[in-house]
Amino acid sequence: MDTKFQKKHESDMTKKEKRELEREKLASMDRKGKAEYILGYYKFHILGIVGLVLFAVGIVKWIGSFQDETMLYASVINGRGLEEELMEHFQAYLGDMDPHHKFILDTSVAFSNEDGSGGMDYAGQMKMTTLVGAATTDLFICPQSVYQQYSQEPGLLVPVEEMVGEEFVAAHKEICEKDAVRVEGSEVLEKYGYQNSGPAYLIVFGYSRRQEVAAHFIRFLVE
Repeated sequence: MDTKFQKKHESDMTKKEKRELEREKLASMDRKGKAEYILGYYKFHILGIVGLVLFAVGIVKWIGSFQDETMLYASVINGRGLEEELMEHFQAYLGDMDPHHKFILDTSVAFSNEDGSGGMDYAGQMKMTTLVGAATTDLFICPQSVYQQYSQEPGLLVPVEEMVGEEFVAAHKEICEKDAVRVEGSEVLEKYGYQNSGPAYLIVFGYSRRQEVAAHFIRFLVE
């Protein structure tokens, strides 16, 4: 289709004339041609707009992350089969529906044997040491060897009775140690895929500021 601008070189056109030429080109095309032309001609404009939208979404999420609060960080040694829905269930058990409250399940550390009698690779050892050294994790569910390692450090673990009270300990004498609770028989853990061939100890670290939530987690798993 001839237009009144075709005889005039595009570089000599004014911005208004260029816009008019584009309108005439689009008017002469079918729907498919218009789509292809717009995508080809304005692709950098479209990419720029998409980029701005993604940037804005990222900013909103970044700002929202400052409102997040970790309510409990639970590390399960040899718990790679454990499903994250466990923490969703626990949050519902607490009646806490705040989307900014985070309940974290970390199953990244494992021994070569489920009972903890085997070795642990260097990365696993460093991760376990960092979780405790940086006061990141509130509690461990771990094999006996890990429990014994940390129970030897005075004051590192919270006494069970101090967290859950005398009544709980009296009612669960068979699973309560001085500073640990045996949870290998927990039906809740089994329901969400926990498999362990030996004893499993839940220990809470003294530096944790979420000991009350950890106490609820113990009750949730046991009762």
